[in-house]
Amino acid sequence: MLSMNTDSLRRFARKYMTINAGKSRNVIRDFGIYSAVMAGCTLVGLLFRKQGFSDATIITVYILGVLISAVLVSSYISNIFVSFMAMIVFNFFFTEPLFTLHAYDAEYPVTFVVMLIVSFISCSIAARLKAIAIASDATYARTKLLFDTASQLHQTSGYDEILSTTGGQLAKLLNEPIYFYDLSKGPETCLRFTPGRPLPEQLPTDDNSLPAVKWVSSHNAQAGSGTEMFPANPMRFLPVSIHDRVYAVAGVSLEDDSLAQEDPFDRELIVSILGECSMALEKDRIQREKEEEVLRRRNEKLRADLLRSISHDLRTPLTSISGNASNLLSSGDEFDESVRRQLYSDIYDDSVWLTSLVENLLAVSRIEDGSMQLHRKLELVDDIVSEALLHIDRRSAEYVILTEPSPETLLVDVDGRLIVQVLINLINNAIQYTPAGSAITIRSEREEDHARITVSDNGPGIPDTEKPYVFAMFYSGSKKVTDSKRSLGLGLALCRSIIRAHGCEITLSDNVPAGCCFSFTLPMKEVAVHE
Repeated sequence: MLSMNTDSLRRFARKYMTINAGKSRNVIRDFGIYSAVMAGCTLVGLLFRKQGFSDATIITVYILGVLISAVLVSSYISNIFVSFMAMIVFNFFFTEPLFTLHAYDAEYPVTFVVMLIVSFISCSIAARLKAIAIASDATYARTKLLFDTASQLHQTSGYDEILSTTGGQLAKLLNEPIYFYDLSKGPETCLRFTPGRPLPEQLPTDDNSLPAVKWVSSHNAQAGSGTEMFPANPMRFLPVSIHDRVYAVAGVSLEDDSLAQEDPFDRELIVSILGECSMALEKDRIQREKEEEVLRRRNEKLRADLLRSISHDLRTPLTSISGNASNLLSSGDEFDESVRRQLYSDIYDDSVWLTSLVENLLAVSRIEDGSMQLHRKLELVDDIVSEALLHIDRRSAEYVILTEPSPETLLVDVDGRLIVQVLINLINNAIQYTPAGSAITIRSEREEDHARITVSDNGPGIPDTEKPYVFAMFYSGSKKVTDSKRSLGLGLALCRSIIRAHGCEITLSDNVPAGCCFSFTLPMKEVAVHE
């Protein structure tokens, strides 16, 4: 329970009624109210006198009128005045001689005093109950505001959104502009939150407030009006901090007397709301640091995987190139033509493999960091497939490669060079992981407003346990490639990055009865033909 003395209750009531201007009453209105109440009591009293009721009953009617006036009027002085008016009106209309302020009966002065005391006590009790009721309503409103603020901050993420939510709630509470100095952006600018405005205004910090803001940010203590530091400043500056970490500074204007003499409960509520803001900012900072740590570890793992893959998987082709070149240099004249051509061919194959690896690695890195720009234009799917088949692994002669074009013309809006690279990677992937003589099929078909291209083989397939990871960078699976080289696991990762850059997806499924299918879609575009 909130305990207050009579003075603080009256002050709290006056402040609450000032903030809620619809409930305020001026003196003229109060006069009209208790005049009407006294008139009503007099009419009822005259009616009771005509019916033969005693004066005690009529006095009760006036006491009831005093209570009604105390509930309806807002001024405490008016409530006291109505107690005297009730006594005077009763004396004027109901004591002998009538319609004068004299009384013949010796008991009437005692009756008047008792009536005045009873009326005054009743009026005071009614006024106090009214103030307590107003204070209770204000307490409920402010407690609900604190609860709503905590709920909103719990659902809010992001530094700017947290400050905006807090500033808006404080402006609503005090019905005055609130200033927030975001220390992450420097104290030279501030955000002003005004009641009734959905968005804050960004303003430069005035020279009078800047030293106070810097002092609060460095000392984590209040400054400004009502404090020992910068007391001449008309604003109160409060830190938004937790665990000695100051995130921002809140400025509250105290030029208005009602705010300068704010109730302790209001001050505690403001501090509580800023405390909720501090905890939300701390939670957001911790979450952001966790995400950055996860990203940092992921990047470190990628670098480690890359170095490990390069150190192990590049050794074989480099050793082969250097060994074959050394043999040709030292004993080339002793080899017959067929042996020399085989050595040349091995050197060429290994160098092409290394070149493809480097190109894939660079392409993946450019797409992942957003530095690769798509150069879209209209391309025929059949032309893309034909171009890809011209650049696949030369060992494709050992395989049966089939194309199943769509019966209708498929025109897609893509970066043709990148889509050709996707098909080259998928076909070469099938060649590397299936035995010689396997069938590889490239099929294209229309699927609503997209063109679907599928590369399937009838090789050993991919186990279900490995399917979720085949598009991950540096994942090469448990199977060895057919030419004894290991794959760095960049080809399929590059394919996924390119297809996603076009707003589509690439999927893996089983080929019935054996093998696997890689399928991806491309956005189609219709072209109007004018005759």
